[in-house]
Amino acid sequence: MEELKKLKLIANCSDESLEWLLAQPCRRQQYAAGKLILRAGDPCRSLMVLVEGEAEAKMMGEEGREVLVDKLKAPMLLAPAFLFAAENSVPVEVTAVTDCAMWHINREAFFRLMQTEPSVLKGFLEVLSNKGRFLSGKMRSFAVKGLRNRVVEYLEAHGAITTVAAAAQELGVTRPSLSRVLSEMLDEGLVVKDEKGYRKV
Repeated sequence: MEELKKLKLIANCSDESLEWLLAQPCRRQQYAAGKLILRAGDPCRSLMVLVEGEAEAKMMGEEGREVLVDKLKAPMLLAPAFLFAAENSVPVEVTAVTDCAMWHINREAFFRLMQTEPSVLKGFLEVLSNKGRFLSGKMRSFAVKGLRNRVVEYLEAHGAITTVAAAAQELGVTRPSLSRVLSEMLDEGLVVKDEKGYRKV
């Protein structure tokens, strides 16, 4: 119960309601660092709550290239937008970066909990809204902004590009494409390269 209460949407839930929820079919599962948590296409039949550790969500791009969609850190819900979808399969592959622990909570029991606990319903709607906003921003970044602008945003957020391969994965481009743009920006004096990697001027 204490693990689940770390999650914002459940924090104000009554102990009685949580005890009832945990009495329904549910399980706690652990994953070692590097292990696959979810495969793309896996059915989303239960509320999945990451309560320990960090993970990465990736999607397969063109030519078998992996695109980093999101970095996941406990406590948080995994794939909440697909829990009640008509086609409720997970669209990404989730891999544990560190040792992780996750609760699988019965979907129908969670639905009943939301009906009896308005704070949980409101919290779940907030999670869905925030996830929609995050994904729309991600889509806009890929569809509208050029790679140079995305590189600038990445540098502003992270300070430097220390590993071209990791940055390329997060930006959803090939390593040669990113290297070419960085080289051009270096020649134009827009970035500098030192022992810490590529940084904005």
